[in-house]
Amino acid sequence: MANRREFIQKSALGVAGLTLGAKSYSRILGANDRLHVGIVGFSDRFRSSLAPAFLGQAKEYNFEIVAVSDLWNRRRDEAKQEVLAGGKAFQY
Repeated sequence: MANRREFIQKSALGVAGLTLGAKSYSRILGANDRLHVGIVGFSDRFRSSLAPAFLGQAKEYNFEIVAVSDLWNRRRDEAKQEVLAGGKAFQY
Protein backbone atom coordinates (compact mmCIF):
# COMPACT_ATOMS: atom_id res chain seq x y z
CA MET A 1 0.00 0.00 0.00
CA ALA A 2 1.36 3.42 -0.93
CA ASN A 3 1.60 6.15 1.62
CA ARG A 4 0.57 9.73 1.17
CA ARG A 5 4.09 10.93 0.25
CA GLU A 6 4.39 8.41 -2.62
CA PHE A 7 0.92 9.31 -3.85
CA ILE A 8 1.77 13.03 -3.96
CA GLN A 9 5.05 12.36 -5.78
CA LYS A 10 3.39 10.17 -8.41
CA SER A 11 0.56 12.66 -8.86
CA ALA A 12 3.02 15.51 -9.36
CA LEU A 13 4.89 13.51 -12.00
CA GLY A 14 1.64 12.72 -13.79
CA VAL A 15 0.56 16.37 -13.84
CA ALA A 16 3.99 17.43 -15.09
CA GLY A 17 3.76 14.86 -17.90
CA LEU A 18 0.32 16.10 -18.96
CA THR A 19 1.48 19.71 -18.94
CA LEU A 20 4.53 18.99 -21.09
CA GLY A 21 2.44 16.93 -23.51
CA ALA A 22 -0.12 19.72 -23.91
CA LYS A 23 2.61 22.27 -24.62
CA SER A 24 3.97 20.16 -27.45
CA TYR A 25 0.61 20.35 -29.29
CA SER A 26 0.80 24.14 -29.36
CA ARG A 27 4.03 23.89 -31.36
CA ILE A 28 2.36 22.08 -34.27
CA LEU A 29 1.79 24.70 -36.92
CA GLY A 30 -1.63 24.72 -38.55
CA ALA A 31 -3.12 22.01 -36.36
CA ASN A 32 -6.13 24.10 -35.40
CA ASP A 33 -5.92 27.03 -37.77
CA ARG A 34 -8.83 26.23 -40.09
CA LEU A 35 -12.35 25.58 -38.83
CA HIS A 36 -14.82 23.45 -40.78
CA VAL A 37 -18.48 24.43 -40.40
CA GLY A 38 -21.57 22.41 -41.23
CA ILE A 39 -25.00 23.89 -42.01
CA VAL A 40 -28.02 22.22 -40.45
CA GLY A 41 -31.13 23.32 -42.35
CA PHE A 42 -30.75 25.44 -45.49
CA SER A 43 -33.87 27.55 -44.98
CA ASP A 44 -34.91 30.98 -46.22
CA ARG A 45 -33.70 32.43 -42.91
CA PHE A 46 -30.26 30.97 -43.47
CA ARG A 47 -30.13 32.31 -47.01
CA SER A 48 -31.25 35.82 -46.14
CA SER A 49 -29.33 36.52 -42.94
CA LEU A 50 -26.99 33.79 -41.77
CA ALA A 51 -25.24 32.95 -45.05
CA PRO A 52 -24.19 36.55 -45.77
CA ALA A 53 -22.93 36.91 -42.19
CA PHE A 54 -21.00 33.63 -42.31
CA LEU A 55 -19.49 34.20 -45.73
CA GLY A 56 -18.64 37.82 -44.95
CA GLN A 57 -16.46 36.78 -42.02
CA ALA A 58 -15.12 33.47 -43.30
CA LYS A 59 -11.77 34.86 -44.37
CA GLU A 60 -11.26 36.92 -41.22
CA TYR A 61 -11.99 34.01 -38.87
CA ASN A 62 -10.42 31.39 -41.15
CA PHE A 63 -13.27 28.94 -41.60
CA GLU A 64 -15.08 27.28 -44.45
CA ILE A 65 -18.46 25.64 -44.84
CA VAL A 66 -17.83 22.01 -45.73
CA ALA A 67 -21.14 20.23 -45.12
CA VAL A 68 -24.86 20.81 -45.41
CA SER A 69 -27.76 18.92 -43.91
CA ASP A 70 -31.40 19.28 -44.86
CA LEU A 71 -34.39 16.97 -45.12
CA TRP A 72 -35.08 18.00 -48.70
CA ASN A 73 -32.54 16.99 -51.32
CA ARG A 74 -33.53 20.05 -53.36
CA ARG A 75 -32.35 22.35 -50.57
CA ARG A 76 -29.15 20.37 -50.12
CA ASP A 77 -28.41 20.83 -53.83
CA GLU A 78 -29.24 24.55 -53.64
CA ALA A 79 -26.91 24.93 -50.67
CA LYS A 80 -24.11 23.25 -52.52
CA GLN A 81 -24.52 25.63 -55.47
CA GLU A 82 -25.13 28.86 -53.53
CA VAL A 83 -23.10 28.72 -50.35
CA LEU A 84 -20.50 26.15 -51.23
CA ALA A 85 -20.05 27.56 -54.75
CA GLY A 86 -20.46 24.13 -56.31
CA GLY A 87 -17.46 22.88 -54.37
CA LYS A 88 -16.94 19.43 -53.01
CA ALA A 89 -18.93 19.17 -49.80
CA PHE A 90 -20.66 16.59 -47.72
CA GLN A 91 -24.42 16.42 -47.98
CA TYR A 92 -26.60 14.82 -45.35
